[in-house]
Amino acid sequence: MDNPKDRVPIPPKDTMNTGLSPAKESTMLAKFGKPGQLTKNCSDPSVKFKKRLKFGVNVGPFKVSGLDFAVESLRQIFAEVQQQLPDVFAAVKSDGMLCVRHRRKSPLLFSNHSFGTAIDLFFGTDAVPQGVHLTERGNLLLFPFFNRHGWYWGAEFSGDFVDSMHFELAEETILKLPDEPL
Repeated sequence: MDNPKDRVPIPPKDTMNTGLSPAKESTMLAKFGKPGQLTKNCSDPSVKFKKRLKFGVNVGPFKVSGLDFAVESLRQIFAEVQQQLPDVFAAVKSDGMLCVRHRRKSPLLFSNHSFGTAIDLFFGTDAVPQGVHLTERGNLLLFPFFNRHGWYWGAEFSGDFVDSMHFELAEETILKLPDEPL
């Protein structure tokens, strides 16, 4: 098998995220309320929003903290990956999930990491930087698993916003979630 950390071209947009779209901030705020303060760096989630969060949960290759549904979904995804792509499972690393802050390139909007509904994944020692139109082979192999579970892959973002390490619960998935904690 090719090395999961190899950098490869991002596939054409019409071949990924079929039927899925990125979650809108307005949807997230309507569904969950304000997650905390709109800061540059990670800040504490609000007391009310903490009720929807799970902290330090082992999802297979690492532990995460995030929205209850997202954490359980990751456990299911990585259970499938472990069985079908054990080399990818063994090599995947996370650069974080829950981080209440603004978007790196849009400081007036909450990042979806603020809601614990996004995760950044990489292979090797460092990720492909945001805005670079390449992905690591491991993320290319992971995206079908994420898409099947209702996650949108940030490799489809446009221009400088392309973010091939970023996976987030899709708008369509968020809209189906219960209003109360699981």
